[in-house]
Amino acid sequence: MLFVQTITIKVDRRIVKVVEEMIRLGIARSRNHAYNILIEAGLPKVLELIEHKKKVESLTDKFLHEGLPYENLPTVEDVEEGRER
Repeated sequence: MLFVQTITIKVDRRIVKVVEEMIRLGIARSRNHAYNILIEAGLPKVLELIEHKKKVESLTDKFLHEGLPYENLPTVEDVEEGRER
């Protein structure tokens, strides 16, 4: 059985910013969820996850505005030729 208890803690503003960023990027659904992830995974892992999500968000925005980079992609013939070898 899971026992849940509410506690009040004081955290550095840097941690609050990390938690808000986790919510903005969709890593956590709420502050409570963000703090639980932070406690379980640790700050370095969460910061790594935030950087990854920011890179994905940046590429997604770029592709939406500029389109997908179709140059130099293999054609169906190239793929079939590779399979025959």
